[in-house]
Amino acid sequence: MHEASLVESILKIAQDTAAENHAEKITAIGLKLGDMAGVEIDALNFSFDVLKRNTIAENAVLKINRVPIQAQCNKCGKIFTVEHYNFFCPECDGILILKSGRELLVEFVDCD
Repeated sequence: MHEASLVESILKIAQDTAAENHAEKITAIGLKLGDMAGVEIDALNFSFDVLKRNTIAENAVLKINRVPIQAQCNKCGKIFTVEHYNFFCPECDGILILKSGRELLVEFVDCD
């Protein structure tokens, strides 16, 4: 389960941010998470609930901003939301080039 190691990194980023801002506790952590990032949301939330114990993020909530898979056709240039991992243009059958959906980053850390 790689989600536990992801949460360790997320918590480290949040704790470093809190320390830089002289905060005593973390109330929320926001993630930008693409649908193709390969992260199981339930496992991520479970790991977060376990690993935040006895830290300054103990009462923090994890807010996940899901990013859909978006791609642009290499022939006609239209941008589409990709469904069922079909990377061919529904308009002209060109190949779709990935524009978003692989993101995995900490967007914000709310501290007190």
